Amino acid sequence: MRTRDEVSDDKLRGGFYSPDVLVELCIRRSAELLEGRSGLSVLEPSAGDGAFLRGIRRSDVAACVERVEAVEIFAEEAAKAADVLRSMDVRGHVANENVLEWSQGRAPEFDWVLANPPYVRFQFISDEDKQRAKEISSGLGATGSSVSNLWIPVFLLSLSKLRDGGVFSVILPTEFLTGISANAVRNWLLAHATDLTIDLFEPGSFPTVLQEVLILSGRLSKGADSGSVVRFHDHNGSVRSWSHRVATASGTWTSYLLPPEQNDALAAVQSIPAVGRLGDVARFSVSTVTGANGYFCVDSALLEDYGLEEWAIPLLPRARHAEGLIFTSEEQRDLADAGRPAWLLSFAATTSSPEAHGPARQYLDEGVRLKIPQRFKCRVREPWYRVPVVPAGDLLLSKRSNRYPRVISNHAKVVTTDTIYKGKILAGAPIAADDFTAAFHNSLTMLSAEIEGRSFGGGVLELVPSEVSTLRVPVVPGAAAELPELDKISRTHDDPEALIEATDKMLTRLIPELDTRTMGVLSDARHTLMDRRLQRTHTKFYG
Repeated sequence: MRTRDEVSDDKLRGGFYSPDVLVELCIRRSAELLEGRSGLSVLEPSAGDGAFLRGIRRSDVAACVERVEAVEIFAEEAAKAADVLRSMDVRGHVANENVLEWSQGRAPEFDWVLANPPYVRFQFISDEDKQRAKEISSGLGATGSSVSNLWIPVFLLSLSKLRDGGVFSVILPTEFLTGISANAVRNWLLAHATDLTIDLFEPGSFPTVLQEVLILSGRLSKGADSGSVVRFHDHNGSVRSWSHRVATASGTWTSYLLPPEQNDALAAVQSIPAVGRLGDVARFSVSTVTGANGYFCVDSALLEDYGLEEWAIPLLPRARHAEGLIFTSEEQRDLADAGRPAWLLSFAATTSSPEAHGPARQYLDEGVRLKIPQRFKCRVREPWYRVPVVPAGDLLLSKRSNRYPRVISNHAKVVTTDTIYKGKILAGAPIAADDFTAAFHNSLTMLSAEIEGRSFGGGVLELVPSEVSTLRVPVVPGAAAELPELDKISRTHDDPEALIEATDKMLTRLIPELDTRTMGVLSDARHTLMDRRLQRTHTKFYG
């Protein structure tokens, strides 16, 4: 994790100059909600250089504004915003303050909030501001998940300063929809706001914007009932619009990025008897954590040089080293012959001590020279070189993936490091490991991976074990008969989608309720979310 002295001032400031097109859309959405009200008191809690103030000045709604209160922590930016405010025919003030301090003791006195809250991860925030942020969130009842980024408390405190019926339009990162840490914020919003609208944009639409963003607009209301209709507008080419009824829940809002037809199809297939929750038939968990993969995962030449064969266990170093859906002992030997790090060193207590063997002792000394014992996972072990090896699983699952996660049947019984999860079929489940592998790579399961997983800069999809357990999977006894053909497709086709298409086709034969039309809708839905994620490959991100 990086510290404050390792990142740029822009990252620490957490801001980007709000593009005019976003500012103008925020003002337009707010004007629709304000419905011609006059004498407005406006709050801008993170004013920057005054982009929203300039937007108000050139808009028709300017005549309805009576007072503006803006806050900006950086003096140079605050001065620019103050210059803009002085050019407007309104009362107001730009406070050069920390908004977390500014907000303390202030009553709800505003009719309108316009904001682009700072996007700063908590590792770059002072301990004092972390405490203030936690107090703001807990004071508003937005508890239940950790506050991971400064935008969350700034957004909440801004809305808390609105009078009942006050409106807001804010630029937020899309993790408002997709982030687990934003769950408490989403639920708070459902309980305190109505007339919610979310405007979506293609990733990379704004060259000066350093993360994927959306616009959230709505009205603060004491009469909100923890459930609301949310209107979505997708500005990817021609504008598409749809609505979802959203209720308080523990999950993300990723599925609401889908139009209703696709979301309804996803909901419908979950009632099919042959479709179940992955955690009901299988369990995936973290594999061996070495603390220094480059040292403990070795090739055959190094084994021979240091006489380490006694302590070597067959290893699959990365999921990409397994081309198919079945990994065999022969493939592991081929990796070893090709010079890959296909062996894991296991200096278990049940083996002889490497310290008593001259060449092996030299390898331990080399580890000391490289300061391996000082690494976190190593320094808490005794001795530092004794890696707690997790036994091999019948199934392997990539932790991170590009287009989609891949399950592999581990016929070789190799171990893996923490880049690959190990899995097993639960006792009493009606399927075997090869049945599971054969049915896994389908549009339904891959869609649920897009919804349940998380993505970061670069568009990589990551699943943690708790998210893996929530995936929707077809439970098809006998599907293993199709595995050799699917394995062949995985190995020989240049198009990675060929495996998904073949598995979908198989499932329409084996599960009558999963007809071709339904699988087509699920495929379209999956591509909607996957394409949005992969577009982030060309987008810069903070943190």
